[in-house]
Amino acid sequence: MNGLTARWAAASKDGNVSSAAGVWPLLAHVAGGAEGAARAELEESLGLPAGQARDAARELLAAMGAMRGLDTAVRLWTKWTLQPKKEWEASLPADAHGVLTGDPRTDNRALDAGRWTVKRTGGLIDLMPLTLPRTRRWCWRAR
Repeated sequence: MNGLTARWAAASKDGNVSSAAGVWPLLAHVAGGAEGAARAELEESLGLPAGQARDAARELLAAMGAMRGLDTAVRLWTKWTLQPKKEWEASLPADAHGVLTGDPRTDNRALDAGRWTVKRTGGLIDLMPLTLPRTRRWCWRAR
């Protein structure tokens, strides 16, 4: 993880406030559903085969979650046209997968549905800090 964080920090022109410890578990779960070149690239970044990475991600999230004063959250959003394999989806942590429709208004509501962000941050963050653009592009910008 330190190598991954160092590569991100080196590539950042405006500074870096992320850590691979926060993103690595998500990439590990994504790798489990990837195939071909995408899977190979993710495995290289993760430093483990996809199956081992998924198990290590579970252990990492559990260990971090057991630390007093530290909460963890993993949430993966996919476009509604993507039909993930049921086995892969079942391997994700509970409440870790959401589906976006492509309609920014609907999707912004979905990002905050169930007050997931509030629950996972102990109330420190009220809403997802994202606003989906009005275009059908799948890029996000900070709110």
